[in-house]
Amino acid sequence: MERILYLLFAAASVACLSCAAYAQSSSASLPPSNTVSTLAPVVVTGVLPGPALWKVSKGKHVMWVLGLISPLPRDMQWKSAEVESHIATSQAVLKLPSLEIGVRTSFYRSSMMPSPKELGKNPDQKTLQDVLAPELYQHWLVLRARYLGDSHRAERMRPILAGRELYEAALKHHGLVDEYDLENIVYKTAARDGVTAVNTSYQLLLKDPRETIHTLNDKSMNDQDCLDHVLEALDQGLAQTTERANAWATGDIETLRSILSHVQQDSCLSTLDISPFAQALGIGDMESRVRKNWISNAEHALDKNLQTFAVLPMHELLAPDGYLSTLRSDGYSVQAPDR
Repeated sequence: MERILYLLFAAASVACLSCAAYAQSSSASLPPSNTVSTLAPVVVTGVLPGPALWKVSKGKHVMWVLGLISPLPRDMQWKSAEVESHIATSQAVLKLPSLEIGVRTSFYRSSMMPSPKELGKNPDQKTLQDVLAPELYQHWLVLRARYLGDSHRAERMRPILAGRELYEAALKHHGLVDEYDLENIVYKTAARDGVTAVNTSYQLLLKDPRETIHTLNDKSMNDQDCLDHVLEALDQGLAQTTERANAWATGDIETLRSILSHVQQDSCLSTLDISPFAQALGIGDMESRVRKNWISNAEHALDKNLQTFAVLPMHELLAPDGYLSTLRSDGYSVQAPDR
């Protein structure tokens, strides 16, 4: 959820940036609350292997795929020798599926436009107390006190950004980190070995950026449900989030499969996708656009190269209708590491 939001704000400030479209709400993978322990498990530490690799092939052409997940244990040291070896013998590395929004504008015009900080505030200078339902706001206050202490910095943020502020503080409290930099480790390894990194992002150029951006301040993001789900996840002490992080770090694919089988539609992404804010930017149906573009790049790389390396969000590797299922239906062989 949070990378999608930062993308929208970055685009609105006329910066041509990208964000991973796979980012999902921490609460999206929660099964019914009566099946989740309220005691967070201990976070694993030390030198850990991470998951094995998926193999996609057709004839002699092979693509190795690493599933990424977030958050991860803060003090984990990733044993990445196998991944580095496969990258070194590949002809290309496919970057994560993503969305890029760009504009053509001058420095003068861009300086007259609102900043991401301004867009991150609630319309009409309203506070969270003004825009949230009373019960949701009281829930927010309880968890704000637990993880943010006396800080009132988030009170004027849009609900989805306030949720991120709280979520990051909770991760730190539980020994987790949202950005472990796994993705950049892969790209840096490719650069070191002279392997081409292929940008697989779906690119959208705003037709009328000045008018669009000036209309964003008062546009709703439909993000109260998103904040509500984040608060529900934090009520559980991030127990399942920690279990998922541990499973990735130790290469426990079966546990990941069990946890991610509960994944529901991401309330943060799905509501943003149809919000007036997203419509003003012209980026409805983000997931479908990003997915089609990555698949096209993957099939081109598989047909062209003897060996390719790719990274995808872990839930797309395990989902029955994920990215790899599309490759399978298009005639490619897909082999999971635990099969």
